[in-house]
This record gives sequence, C-alpha cells and structure tokens, in this order.
Amino acid sequence: MLSTLDAAKQVLAANEEVLYGIFRHIGSSGYFPPREFLNEFLLRGHDPCDQDGRMSAWQPFAVSPEEYRELKAWWIGGHAGAAEDGLGTDCWGDWVQEMLNR
Repeated sequence: MLSTLDAAKQVLAANEEVLYGIFRHIGSSGYFPPREFLNEFLLRGHDPCDQDGRMSAWQPFAVSPEEYRELKAWWIGGHAGAAEDGLGTDCWGDWVQEMLNR
C-alpha cells in the first residue's frame, strides 16, 4: 500500500500527464497551491477539469503538514521556478481560476 506522500506524488504526476488535468496547467504556471487548497483537490478523489475522464479516480485523502512540505519540495524540484502561493484566494476553486488567469 502506498504512503499518503507517495499517493499524492502519484496523483499529481498522473494528473500532469492528462490532456485536461489541472496539474498540467499548474506545472507550467510557476505556482503550487497551499496545503489547504491541495487537500481540497485530493479529497475530491477526481479532477473535475478532466471532463473526458482520462484519469482514473483515486481514494480521497489529505496530506499532513509534513507530507505537504515533502510534496512541495518534490514538485518544485521538478518545476524550476515554482513556488507556493495562495494567489490571494480562499479556496481551491478560486485558486485555480486565479492561477489560470495569470
């Protein structure tokens, strides 16, 4: 069984490969969501942006503060210049819209 950290890495990496996956856009944006927003995404168990259902659903889960720090370091290590930024928003949906509009 995967650890929560490994599961999060797997979801983000797989989602980045999906044609309409939100992490495909996040990967080229230079931003990474705060933990609370990321957990909103992970707790859904699917990516609502993947309207064609190209990515399988996952068992909903959340990452702890420590897991988030490791996940963020992993993401930034593979995406030069990326940084955590709340973009002045209060939730995942607003964060995604703001990120896409930049």
